[in-house]
Amino acid sequence: MERLNINQKTIAWLNSANGISNRKIEKLLEYFNGSPKDLWENFESEKYNLNLLKPEIIEYLAKTKNTFEEKLLKRLSNEKSSIVTIYDDLYPEKLKQISCAPYILHYKGNIHEIDNLSIAVVGSRKATAYGKWAAEKLTGEISGLGVNIISGLATGIDTIAHKTALKYNAKTAGIIACGIDVIYPKSNENLYKEIYEKDGAVISEYPFGMQPLPNNFHDRNRIISGLSDGVLVIEAQERSGTLITAGHAAEQGREIFAVPGNIDSLYSKGTNALIRDGAKITTSVNDIIDEILELKTRVTQKQNLTDYNSLGKDEIKIIHCIQSGNMTIYEIHEKTGIDAGTILGLATLLEMKGFIKQISGNKFILNK
Repeated sequence: MERLNINQKTIAWLNSANGISNRKIEKLLEYFNGSPKDLWENFESEKYNLNLLKPEIIEYLAKTKNTFEEKLLKRLSNEKSSIVTIYDDLYPEKLKQISCAPYILHYKGNIHEIDNLSIAVVGSRKATAYGKWAAEKLTGEISGLGVNIISGLATGIDTIAHKTALKYNAKTAGIIACGIDVIYPKSNENLYKEIYEKDGAVISEYPFGMQPLPNNFHDRNRIISGLSDGVLVIEAQERSGTLITAGHAAEQGREIFAVPGNIDSLYSKGTNALIRDGAKITTSVNDIIDEILELKTRVTQKQNLTDYNSLGKDEIKIIHCIQSGNMTIYEIHEKTGIDAGTILGLATLLEMKGFIKQISGNKFILNK
């Protein structure tokens, strides 16, 4: 990044202070009439009236203000990372829709396609053999449909989801609960790099140096679900971060899918409870396709395209002709020039294949 705009500079400066949460940024902006520019320009004159900030935080902000932008730009360059704020065009539209949307995202990689159709795949860090199999199978099928895979870069199900997405050349985003320069868990260091090097993204709302504190995971889960069109849960204990993600998904109006498991397994109690409470029981990718209209449309179009490739030139002409409206054999003949007898035979074949159907008046229509 060459320079920061005033919104980026102000929000990143606030975000860098240990003790200023996303909600405190919201409160500070409210004090300054919702304007980052006003906050930046009037901080000095108003700093002692900001009762929601501890004295040491005010002191930090005052001390770092004048040199903050240069230091941040240098750090971003060194880390090969970027920032985007909720005021920027590149900020994900899906996140703008959620409660307590993060004001800033630090990221490595590419977020230009982050708003495309996405499914979050989450589950237990201590995945069983069954859970690992289900995660690889379902993530592979979803990835094959050109869907983004969102997860949390944790061990277990998250790791399998990211690796499977990469295997199928799908975009994947890992949402982490620490600074973008902190790799956690260390065992995923290579995966972390592979994600952003292969046109995916690693994303955090936390400043450089932030360690993976327990509360951070709860907050980052709202981003995982917020970036998705649906959340697929594969193995979860009764009380787990995975279920917190599902809870965020429910609040955000996202679809929730759960893979059923052994009723005697500790790692299936959470998923089975989700199904009991209304999550879509998921045993194949078709269960996901059925609930997400955009995905269903995509699959239908892909199937039609594949089927069309198997048709002859005259069959395709007949289908294209019928697309403009109901037509008789004679009307099709008039538009295509194909012999009426040939049309009759091909129409019968196309009806048998499920492309068209005959209605009253000896007319043919597309079979949608």
